Amino acid sequence: MLPKNFFPSAHFISTMIFLLSNHFPVSILCEAFQNVEYDFPALCDELSKIEYPFWVDGHQPAGYCGHPAFKLDCWGSKATIEIKNQTYAVISIDYKAQNLTIALVLYHGFFGDIVCPERNATMNSSPFEYTSNTQNATLLYDCPPGFEHLATRDFLCFKYGAPVRDHAYVVVNTSLATELLSRCGGCTVVIPVLATAAQGLMNHSLDFHNVLDEGFEVKWTLEEGECRGCAESRGGCGYNWCLGQPSCYCPHKPYSTTCPPVKPLPRIEPTPTALYSPKSSMGPL
Repeated sequence: MLPKNFFPSAHFISTMIFLLSNHFPVSILCEAFQNVEYDFPALCDELSKIEYPFWVDGHQPAGYCGHPAFKLDCWGSKATIEIKNQTYAVISIDYKAQNLTIALVLYHGFFGDIVCPERNATMNSSPFEYTSNTQNATLLYDCPPGFEHLATRDFLCFKYGAPVRDHAYVVVNTSLATELLSRCGGCTVVIPVLATAAQGLMNHSLDFHNVLDEGFEVKWTLEEGECRGCAESRGGCGYNWCLGQPSCYCPHKPYSTTCPPVKPLPRIEPTPTALYSPKSSMGPL
């Protein structure tokens, strides 16, 4: 018998949690999500809708809704996504084409100038890859005075807390960037940009900050057919984190790919009464 004024210690509580958790396997914990109603698409202000494979942290249950690699965070009116330890602002999502337009999130100085990008922001692995409208641009730092080329544009940014001017250049021609690299003493950084924005940069209709704001396009490479089949069967596309695979959430429980067809209710024929039965006869009054 426990003392009348017994209060469990922190060690006792942690031990009990450990013992209980080890008596409930993952398969049982996963079944807790089986009958949860599929959540409606979330909103994040400037984005009209956010649905599978994306999910919004704090707004949609990650355990049965979105793919682990497609977590979004809402910061005020902006949605952000982290890819390969780099944070990007989400500009738009095209679910039909499976395209995502994103832009580098860069810190700004007191005068609105950006902090110089100092590491590559390239990606070439699943589940995201560049579209044909995206190309790389090379940033050159610590170039000598008088460094000029018709195919380069200078820009202002802050590096290590000090303003850098006339020694920072952007080049959208990869071969030319390799050629000019030997003339600059600083590091080079490769970032993706829209091909249309790169053209605007070279014809002086856009400056470097505008190019960064327009972002670039990537395509996600998840299998689209499975989700389409699920939606056509009136299910909601989701992801089973316990099994590590897509799932189709149906009104009663999830299935692997599609919801089963709804069986029509059996037709119930009315039972004839004695009054209207052909065998019944009425005697004279």
